[in-house]
Amino acid sequence: MKKTIFSFLILTSSTFLSADISNLKTFESNFKQTITNDQNSHITYHGKLYAKKDGNQALWIYTNPVDKKIYYSSGKVVIIEPELEQAIFAKLDKVPNILSLLKQAKKISKDTYITTFNNTQYRILVNHNQIENISYQDELHNRVKIAFENQKSNKKISDKQFTYHIPVDYDILEQK
Repeated sequence: MKKTIFSFLILTSSTFLSADISNLKTFESNFKQTITNDQNSHITYHGKLYAKKDGNQALWIYTNPVDKKIYYSSGKVVIIEPELEQAIFAKLDKVPNILSLLKQAKKISKDTYITTFNNTQYRILVNHNQIENISYQDELHNRVKIAFENQKSNKKISDKQFTYHIPVDYDILEQK
């Protein structure tokens, strides 16, 4: 599950810059992420996303069923997990420029775009120039769908929103 959330983060940190919505400078939205395995068991996460083109920044705040914050900034990721009292630092140095990949997303119908990243095909559904949802199948054959609600575009988001704070008693882990 962590790998699915992590790979989704990589994609959507810049997804709000694709095709018809390329003029977005900031994006804020509630999200519902549903992951369904090949036995049709599923888990649904809820939270809020803040993203900013300037600095290539994103913050995913998961609130249900677990509390977690994922900070993304120009290829670096910090995951803060209060329930585990840990913070994980990771680099995305082996990830190609996702912004250019998404700019090349192909329109396959009025509101649907397809793009491919690391041999995974992502379907982006846009409704009235807003991202309605993104769906894909991960490398573990889970079906992932992320729906966005209550979107706000091009509203001011302070850089402070993307500043993480790690409590002193948390374990610090590094992923390579």
